[in-house]
Amino acid sequence: MMKNVAFLSATVAMLVLSGCSSKEPAIDATANANGTSIGTNANTSSNTGTDANAVIAPITNASANDTTTGAAGSNGVNGSDGQLVSILFDYDKFDVREDMQEAMTKNTLLVKGKAIKLEGNCDEFGSDEYNFALGLKRANAVKSALVNSGVSADAITMASFGESNPVCLEKTQECWAKNRRVDFKLP
Repeated sequence: MMKNVAFLSATVAMLVLSGCSSKEPAIDATANANGTSIGTNANTSSNTGTDANAVIAPITNASANDTTTGAAGSNGVNGSDGQLVSILFDYDKFDVREDMQEAMTKNTLLVKGKAIKLEGNCDEFGSDEYNFALGLKRANAVKSALVNSGVSADAITMASFGESNPVCLEKTQECWAKNRRVDFKLP
């Protein structure tokens, strides 16, 4: 218990201090502050609904500009096999929409028994810190839906790119809606 409080305090301090940084951070549940990999578990923080093991890691140019397996195109397809579909969210929300349930079911069938990385993304509205937290909440909502459908929680890692990984740069409602998403990535 005391370890979790200390870890959460350190994470909050890092979030606050990252607002002054010249680099935008990405919240990555697979790396700790030393850059080494850590496992994730199904324990979540009751205050935010996010994975308690998520930490802040800097975005590298490779991750911010990854288009090979990357962000959803105009058709919403992403992932290394081209069959996984991004889950879209409403403005300032992190619950899986009713119209995304069919896509969640399809994605669940495709990822069962595989390792998967969920990448939360936001539109350009809100502060960097808020968007990184919202991206992680979106990834965690998708993780919860996957776990409830039988996918192993140990096979799922999460990251948040906030607003730093847009798939559309136009200043329109349709474009902003495409950026409010969780992408599925297969290793």
